[in-house]
Amino acid sequence: MKVLFVDDNKSVLAAFRRNMRKRFDMVTAESANEALELMSKEGPFGIIVSDMKMPGMNGVEFLEKSIEISPESVRIMLTGNADQETATEAVNRGHVYRFLNKPCSVEDLISALKDASDHYDLMQVEHNRLEETVAGCVKVLTDVLGLVAPFALGRGQRLKASLTPFMEVLKMKSTWQHEVAALLSSIGYTSLPVDLITKLEMGEELTGHEATVVRQVPIIGYELVAAVPKLEKIARVIKYQRKNFDGTGFPKDEVKGQSIPLGSRLLRVFEDRMELEREGTGGRAAFEVMVDRRGYYDPQILELCFKYYPDYLSTSISKEKPVQTLDLQSLKPGMVIVSDVYTVNDVLLVEAGNWLTAATIQRIRNYAALDQVSGPFYVQTDEEDSKSS
Repeated sequence: MKVLFVDDNKSVLAAFRRNMRKRFDMVTAESANEALELMSKEGPFGIIVSDMKMPGMNGVEFLEKSIEISPESVRIMLTGNADQETATEAVNRGHVYRFLNKPCSVEDLISALKDASDHYDLMQVEHNRLEETVAGCVKVLTDVLGLVAPFALGRGQRLKASLTPFMEVLKMKSTWQHEVAALLSSIGYTSLPVDLITKLEMGEELTGHEATVVRQVPIIGYELVAAVPKLEKIARVIKYQRKNFDGTGFPKDEVKGQSIPLGSRLLRVFEDRMELEREGTGGRAAFEVMVDRRGYYDPQILELCFKYYPDYLSTSISKEKPVQTLDLQSLKPGMVIVSDVYTVNDVLLVEAGNWLTAATIQRIRNYAALDQVSGPFYVQTDEEDSKSS
């Protein structure tokens, strides 16, 4: 396990290296700023050991900043004056696992590092379990959305597909949060009456009251997602996805500009661009339309969106992949439906451009068992899938 020692005293660091190098994969830094750079370049570090009194940035300030780079690291503080105020600040701000008084014996330091290592391993197990639980919750939410409002799920799928390569080009961090937010951006549609969902699917004009109800979709989505542990930040992104950069729009509050979550500002740009392209306005024409909507978008994101993808079409249907004609039994999750799938009673089961999921395939099969839908189905798929089918 990699351990980072931070102390402005060179003799102390030399002693650490001399006594610990055979027991731990150790890296040292003589200042908080140097340590933060090392964390970005050589991390992650399972354990961080920091002195309290350092010039420029003290131990509490450093450990607090280190959380942004490596939230899962176990933190130990070396201090010669561990008064109650210092200890409270270190625990609350720096998430300190243990205090060691200076001077610290080699035996005490080794014992503390072993305990921290065991704690780190335990936290990793719990973290992996939590990730699996969160992933399961996201899957359930998307499956429910696909069953209640297929067009809304498709919108989220296409939004995620257009956003992901953009974030990869910019080498953004924590992209999974923005991807999940895009996928669940329309989860609030599950609360709408069936008749209203049908009007939205058909692209029919809404009444004033209906439009007011639809405007509440992001708030409802926020409330649904916020109830899932570890998805609070994603929920906030969903809440502000229709908020304008100048503070207008929904919800009506004081949040504006850079205070709007980055994910929300991304969704605002990419969703509107996607809708323009679906209406036949793409490339430079779409950019000009969006520039004219003064105050709507983060100008930097808007410019980058078209700079990196001037002719990028935000759709899951690829012109390069051949269309296959398949029967019901040959459908598999991950395939893209090329044409809408309706029942004999004009109920939309899957919108063109949607990726099939296990839940949507099962839904089609249920309707087929009642003679409400029949094939063939027109899809696009990867070459490997087509060979296996």
